[in-house]
Amino acid sequence: MISTQALSKSAVFSVLLVLVLSLSVACSNQSASDANSGYGSAPSTTSSPIKLSSVSESPTANTTTLAQSHWSAIAQGDLTKVISQYSESPTLQWIGGPLAGQYQGKDKIQAVWQKFIKAQAPLQTTITNVKSTTGQQGTEIVKALVTFNNGKNKIPVDYTLVYKSVSGNYQITEETWKIVKP
Repeated sequence: MISTQALSKSAVFSVLLVLVLSLSVACSNQSASDANSGYGSAPSTTSSPIKLSSVSESPTANTTTLAQSHWSAIAQGDLTKVISQYSESPTLQWIGGPLAGQYQGKDKIQAVWQKFIKAQAPLQTTITNVKSTTGQQGTEIVKALVTFNNGKNKIPVDYTLVYKSVSGNYQITEETWKIVKP
């Protein structure tokens, strides 16, 4: 049985981790936000700052922060962090590019991310148009336009992540990576 003190320490650690990841994403996006995105207007930085005032955040604030840390892990080429957010039987729908296909299960998704990271990372990200909504059956959906850029390749992605709470932690159950034309 988990004691209240242990649960409290865990919650504080989680909030601090989210804060560090949010700052990391914001810092990595700052230099990317100075350049023209190719979409006809100046890009914004990451979505508006997420308030971390209490442990009892709204689910959409939690999942927005998780999504930003997921995109940051992809950009940094950190395969362990990328895979850590997935549920036991996730689905990745990759639309466009050489990795196009539907991938079911952590092992297949890990293999795809391994190929992508080997070919593209490290990357800068520009994250715009972040929208979070509550879906059916307790899911939280985060959508955004995420542009990954390694200096040679600029990959604009219409990104959708579907999170579901599993034992009190939000995990990715569905992911759609759709490359869009600028």
